[in-house]
Amino acid sequence: MQITVIGLGKMGLSLAKQLTRKGHVIQGYDVNPKISDDYVHENMTYISDLSTLKEASEKNVVFLLLPAGNPTNESIDRLSRLLHSEDIVVDFSNSYYQDSIKNYDRLETMNIHYYDCGLSGGVSGALNGACMMLGGDDNLDPQIISILQSLCVEDGFNYYGQPGSGHYLKMVHNGIEYGMMQAIAEGLELLHAQKRYTFNLEKVTSNWSNGSIITSALMDNIHEELHADNQLSQFQQKVHASGEAKWMVSEALKEEVPVPTVALSLMKRNASLTEQQFSNQVLSAMRYNFGGHKEY
Repeated sequence: MQITVIGLGKMGLSLAKQLTRKGHVIQGYDVNPKISDDYVHENMTYISDLSTLKEASEKNVVFLLLPAGNPTNESIDRLSRLLHSEDIVVDFSNSYYQDSIKNYDRLETMNIHYYDCGLSGGVSGALNGACMMLGGDDNLDPQIISILQSLCVEDGFNYYGQPGSGHYLKMVHNGIEYGMMQAIAEGLELLHAQKRYTFNLEKVTSNWSNGSIITSALMDNIHEELHADNQLSQFQQKVHASGEAKWMVSEALKEEVPVPTVALSLMKRNASLTEQQFSNQVLSAMRYNFGGHKEY
């Protein structure tokens, strides 16, 4: 089989590096041709035209590592005109699971196998061993399972055998991540603001990263940043949301399942993007009107 990694950003190039380190001979493609200057390996060839996939003598296995939405969907549309029957697409984007089902259905009509794969672990995971949750039909080539398992930490791979299930799991996974990040942020906010004790937050997060109940990769992440700069001065107070938590909250509303922690963590991020919230002016105006309260 011929493995082609499409999308050589931070995640895609890291996954390509892990593949080549493990002895796989692969192709890489990115809209930025200069990406070939960033990594040279005897097992990796850069291609400048995806139409070469149509001429492949072996089965194509395409790993897609593109942004969710139009970049992924448009690439799948293009691949549908290039790939052969029995070729395979593994979509590692954080796509909305309903889009993934549509992509599965479209490629199935051409007998091209589409699998949606939630990929967790960040850049380090893609490079050194990730967590993957794979969705798709129940007829997966054992060789593909072997390759994907080899790219994961021990017990970090699972195959769920239903179209869209991998990206549905990644949606919920990322919603949980929002809530956990918010809880850590609020705890550190209190430690930063209180006046009773003098805490070095780098030391605190190091302490909590070793043996505590709240030990986690996220705690390790913030400890690493605090070690570099205890004031986190390079980071703004704006926090963007990439979409998965919004989809999760929407799905929870459809299913009538309460997810208040995830919903509030999403609202907190949305609020951080507003320079001056009109709602605060409304609150201040009401306080003044009924009680004569002035804000100073």
